[in-house]
Parts: sequence; structure tokens; C-alpha cells
Amino acid sequence: METHIAYCSACDRDVRIVLPDTPMHDAQAPVTDGEIVCLEVGERCTGALCPIGAVSPTAMKVRRVRSGVRAVLQPVVKAECERCGRVTDYCIVSAEYATCVDCGTTVGRGDLTLVLGRDG
Repeated sequence: METHIAYCSACDRDVRIVLPDTPMHDAQAPVTDGEIVCLEVGERCTGALCPIGAVSPTAMKVRRVRSGVRAVLQPVVKAECERCGRVTDYCIVSAEYATCVDCGTTVGRGDLTLVLGRDG
């Protein structure tokens, strides 16, 4: 993956984005909006649609989790993942949704079975 700087018209500033590895030959299609990941999606986003990736800020956060690029400030909880079949980390991507770090499944936060630690 390659990191680049792009201008975001929604927050009126330059942001860091990640592009997937480029194809090795010219026969491949160019990078599409569906593959771009904004690393700075969050509180400063002002619209319902991210102009960088043509999706909602929540969908961009899901895309970031699925890409494997870790967000420093993204809230994480431990929960049982029905798809993985084990306890794993879920990144909170909005007030309503969380995404499994291991398999990329997005579920409603109300559907999570949280696992409390020994202090919990």
C-alpha cells in the first residue's frame, strides 16, 4: 500500500490517504474509489459523503479497518465474533456500528456480545 496526500473538499485541507499496491502490468484497471482509504476520517468530516472515497464517513472507517491500517484513536472493544468464532477486537466505526478487526464483519453495536476483562 502507498500513502499519499490528497485535498479533501469536505474538511478543506490536505489529508493522508492509502492506495492499494498498483498492478504490475497495464492490463489491470486503475484504482477505483472503492479501494481508497482515508486515514484521517473522523471528527473533522463535515458531510454525509466522503469526497475522497465516495462513501459515508462510517463506511470509510469500515474500509480502513478492513484494510488492516490501524487507526491510533479509533475506539476498540473486545467482543465475540460469530463469523470468526472467537473473541476479537472490534473497532467502533459509528454510534451504531462496529467492525471486527480480524474478518472485517460489520455488526450493529447492540448485537455485540462484549467480553469484560478482569477489571470489568
